[in-house]
Amino acid sequence: MSSIVDRYAGAVRSGNLLSKPDTTYSDIDVLGAVGLAGKRHPLAMALARLFVGDNHAARELVEILSAMARGKAAVLHVALKRTQADDMARAVLAWHRDGVCRACGGHGYQRIVGAPSIGDNACPACRGTRKVPFDSQFSLERLVVARWLLAAVEREQAIAGPAAMAKLAERME
Repeated sequence: MSSIVDRYAGAVRSGNLLSKPDTTYSDIDVLGAVGLAGKRHPLAMALARLFVGDNHAARELVEILSAMARGKAAVLHVALKRTQADDMARAVLAWHRDGVCRACGGHGYQRIVGAPSIGDNACPACRGTRKVPFDSQFSLERLVVARWLLAAVEREQAIAGPAAMAKLAERME
């Protein structure tokens, strides 16, 4: 995670939201920067809020992702109803948030029953990738939309910190 997202996580839990005139990095400044960045990058900032513990952001994320999926499906001529797009958005978000394979506990190797260790064989559920297979969660005709949506989530998450830093930089000038 980026420094600004770490600062945001601390600012959200802060008991002191007083502005410090000698700095632009006080908790209130960081909260304001994230809020301003959210106007231009709503998906990125909603993801940042989700990953610092704001579970209410999940509802907003599903709405944003669902609309994106419906738009992409229309462009690709893929049939996708609103409820199906909502389900796809939830599945993509859940996989991105916690896609760890439950069968192996995220180790990538088979567990040895009754032992505290893992074996030498790759986990048959995830094939050693340590994550739940993404593609198997979606029908073939909707898989291209789901993959596009996952790529969008990953791209937007990568810009969350820089977008907020840019808003802080504007205040420094």
